[in-house]
Amino acid sequence: MLQDRVERRPACFDEDRVMNVIQHSQEPDRGGSKPSLVELGALIGDPVRAAMLLALGDGSRRPAGELSGMAGASPQAGSAHLARLVAGGLLAVEEQGRHRFFRIASGEVAEIIEGLSNWSERPVRPVRHDPALCRARLCYDHLAGRLGVAVLESMSARGLFAFGPDGPALSDAGLAWCRRFGLEPTPPPRSRRPLLRLCLDWTERRYHLGGHLGATMASMLFASGYVVVGPRRRTLLVTAKGAAFLGSELTIGVDR
Repeated sequence: MLQDRVERRPACFDEDRVMNVIQHSQEPDRGGSKPSLVELGALIGDPVRAAMLLALGDGSRRPAGELSGMAGASPQAGSAHLARLVAGGLLAVEEQGRHRFFRIASGEVAEIIEGLSNWSERPVRPVRHDPALCRARLCYDHLAGRLGVAVLESMSARGLFAFGPDGPALSDAGLAWCRRFGLEPTPPPRSRRPLLRLCLDWTERRYHLGGHLGATMASMLFASGYVVVGPRRRTLLVTAKGAAFLGSELTIGVDR
């Protein structure tokens, strides 16, 4: 599978950049045109462009040369592919002086890529994943791994969600719980991202919480000092006060 072939090079991954990713993921839709289904399929159907999207799926920002190398393309070809991804609304560009960095354009785009990656064919042989990634990590801007799955399942068991024909929503108890911890229970104006999205976790093969609420919860946990970025890329560590919070509010036992 392409996702398993992408070379994962180390990248700076600190709390400031994590919060920047979460902030960008919750920006309102600016009203730009969206690609049609055919155009979207053409954009992500190319192996080089797919590899670039997967490499940026952790919320990193990377220059064109690095992305081209990770995707196995020449610098010239890589630049052309990146231009198409930006024009199609899948990537955004941030300029810092003379340098340009590419990132996933929004949380909505990240969840589309994540969902398609989870749905695609899995390798026949079981893959051994990094235990730290399995334990707790960021999936673009929301919690994933065993911690993310436990949060979703605990919130569901406590009746904080209501499941109907239109999918999951917050129950009255869920709205009250979110407001108690300063979690905004409505997406920003004009946002196309849903409040709640059930994302299939690629290590646990169970669902974790995505969407606007998943991002705002991750933001709250970082801002409160309940979780911090781990020593390895994408991994998270639960602090002592974070373990106390998760235990008291969601009856989640954290192995520290």
